[in-house]
Amino acid sequence: MKVKLRTSVFVPAFGIVLLAGVAGLVDNQLLISFFQGIFEGAYENFGWLYQLITLALFILCLVLMFSKMGDVRIGGKDAKPKYSFWSWFAMSLTGGIGASLVSSSISQPITFFESVWGELDGYGIEAGSVEAALFALGRTFHEWSFFPYAFYGVCGVSIAYVCYNMHKPVNVSSSLVPLFGDRANGKGIASVVDALAVLSLALALVGTLGTFIGLATSCMKSVYGLDPGKGAMLAVMAVTTVLYLISSISGVDKGIKFFANLNFRFYVFLMAVFLIFGGSIAGILSKSVTSLGYWIQNLPMWSFDTGEVGGPALVKWWTIYNWMFWMAFAPVTGIFLAQLSYGHTIRETLIVNWILPSVFAIVWMTIFGGVAIEMQTAGVVDIAGDMAAGGTYVAIWSVLNHLPLSQILVPITLFIMLLSFSTSADNSITVISALCVKGRRIGDEAPWWLKAVWGVAIGLLSFLLMAFAAGSKGNDGVRYMVVTMGSILSVLVILQIAATARLIYRYHKQADRA
Repeated sequence: MKVKLRTSVFVPAFGIVLLAGVAGLVDNQLLISFFQGIFEGAYENFGWLYQLITLALFILCLVLMFSKMGDVRIGGKDAKPKYSFWSWFAMSLTGGIGASLVSSSISQPITFFESVWGELDGYGIEAGSVEAALFALGRTFHEWSFFPYAFYGVCGVSIAYVCYNMHKPVNVSSSLVPLFGDRANGKGIASVVDALAVLSLALALVGTLGTFIGLATSCMKSVYGLDPGKGAMLAVMAVTTVLYLISSISGVDKGIKFFANLNFRFYVFLMAVFLIFGGSIAGILSKSVTSLGYWIQNLPMWSFDTGEVGGPALVKWWTIYNWMFWMAFAPVTGIFLAQLSYGHTIRETLIVNWILPSVFAIVWMTIFGGVAIEMQTAGVVDIAGDMAAGGTYVAIWSVLNHLPLSQILVPITLFIMLLSFSTSADNSITVISALCVKGRRIGDEAPWWLKAVWGVAIGLLSFLLMAFAAGSKGNDGVRYMVVTMGSILSVLVILQIAATARLIYRYHKQADRA
């Protein structure tokens, strides 16, 4: 069958990606300044809104989870699941996270613990103290578990219900049908919404690939004493692009499923290694349990603080930045998660897309963050000093260099990061490409050449921005571009919140009448 492109979606989204690449080459400082200005303005004027959006999504997940609507089966009462539980969970988990999970689990807790850039100043906590350790883990739990994964929970459920149960077209705009009716899928609205969503996820992928390029080159420099240049960055980009394109072109049932299951096994292996060789297991677990209590105790303030208390070093450059990054990913990733949820109830879908990934993230951060804090406290390695000198990418390698069998663990970890990014990127490339095709039903995939076009373009833009628009922190061009798209997509997320709330209201109203 001949494939027809949705030119109103593909042309503007792909055109802006190319334009960003050219801008990064011609005047990289202008590119950085432009997107930095947008991010600064968004934070100053709408930081409060991003906190409320995240809280609203968390509450919606609770309502969907524990209300009668949780019993609704995606696809109808006779729908049968396509994937086993563990394959479903592996694809859902690895499809929503990238290489940043591995690096952030050390760099973020240590940054908070030692207040590397003033993150503890607002709360008046002494850096390196017992309370600083509790804050570091508790705050990391807050920014990596139930609140950010609520983005995926709501987006995945709303798109699955509208597309499978209400039989609407497989577009991001369909999630707005409960709010606007079929007008949401009119050519104008659908084109604008889907083009913005595609562009947003494409640039978010640029950001995560840029993260992996930074991690790989910092490994070459800090572990092996090499001086990686643009050629090394290009090689890392090329290998990664080939890997995630092989997975995406192979399709969900072959490539994506295989890589997701493999990646999950490596995650478990790496956690076991850190837990066994990283330090006192009892000490790590004890500190993490207390940190959970510290998080719950401070949850109200952390959920509403716009920087008035915590200060911009913490709230602006970590919390709000993270929320905007998740906003850039969530709307389109919701389509991939919806495809996996067929045949399961809404409650089961939330367990796999919201509850279990959040629990996994807490366990992961407990082990890696706990080991890093113990090493920093005991003086085994000055991770904070290494980060202050070489950036956050150095943190993971500082820890690995001081573990037994580091010569083996370093390349294994680098491979896990490669696999982690690839399994996150392959599903995103699949959905991005599919949204650029006309007349697609849920589950249908775009042709291989369209996936290749998007995959190569994203890979090249990542290389260009990291090589020519890195800025003072090593990835400024990538970071500001992604959070800018997140701020734009916040409008769509607000509408999705309203649409989902109306969907819940209508369902319960009909159930009460029945």
